[in-house]
Amino acid sequence: MRKIESRLMLLAVCLLTFGAGAGAQTSNEFSGSLALPSLGICRDAAAAGMGFAGRASTSATTYSAFSNSAMIPFADRDLSAGLSFQGWAPGGEKSTNIALGSAFTLGDRFAISVGAALQNGAEYEIYDQTGTLRGTDRTRDMLFGLGFGYRFLDNLSAGVNLKYAGQTLAEDASLSAFAADVFLAYCSGGLSVTAGVSSVGTSVSSASGDSFSIPSSSAVGLGYDLDFAGKHGVNFLLDADYYFNGGIAAALGAEYSFNDMIFARAGYHYGTSKAILPSFVTVGLGARFVGIDINFAYLTGNDLIGNTLTVGLGYSF
Repeated sequence: MRKIESRLMLLAVCLLTFGAGAGAQTSNEFSGSLALPSLGICRDAAAAGMGFAGRASTSATTYSAFSNSAMIPFADRDLSAGLSFQGWAPGGEKSTNIALGSAFTLGDRFAISVGAALQNGAEYEIYDQTGTLRGTDRTRDMLFGLGFGYRFLDNLSAGVNLKYAGQTLAEDASLSAFAADVFLAYCSGGLSVTAGVSSVGTSVSSASGDSFSIPSSSAVGLGYDLDFAGKHGVNFLLDADYYFNGGIAAALGAEYSFNDMIFARAGYHYGTSKAILPSFVTVGLGARFVGIDINFAYLTGNDLIGNTLTVGLGYSF
């Protein structure tokens, strides 16, 4: 049975990953710039401390509606809910991000995730054609997600997210798009593997009529969870994306836990010039007591988005 499951997973991974990549190579709609970059920002403070890795995590599933709902049926908790605050790029194009997320299982097979995020950019001044100051405004992004997961074999699951992303650039200028995530996942022991497509959806058009694509990608994730000496644990996570515009991104993270109460995290994120995010380093800390989680993550190693701070509060059982 395990051999059959492994072969099914391998076949599915090949079809999803290489099929999506082939579709990207034949598309002629991409202009080299990606619209609605808020789709690529990590909202989970735990994953943010690991270089934004966490697609294959069975513990950080609260914000799965933005990433991968195929992992929820394997989660080590029946329900998780959280609120996160993010001070993004305080020394650059700063924004304040707030997100809500929840994921829960229904029996042994089904799972549902929901999420919402609001992102407020820095204030800017508005001038008329004569150069007279007329007021101020700020960019605003919103993101909504609804996800479903189903474990159709003991070690295999599938997940689908439906997302809406919108951005207001000015009073009379806005963008919006619908997108979907589709993933398969395999979990056995401490190993987890997932693959699929992320944020595949409609393109958007500017006021001048130019077409821009959203950050769609072929995506994979690996995770390995190891417990030792009774109270100690280590979790390794690896994410990789091939964006349909030719960009490449990868994230590698690790988490050490003591007695499932104290957590220390670190990670590295690599991004090419066409990826949604550049390269950076992150560190993080967390604590859990009677089902309540509090997590902190700090991003550094990049002049554009350095000093980003993510704080999360959650509850799970």
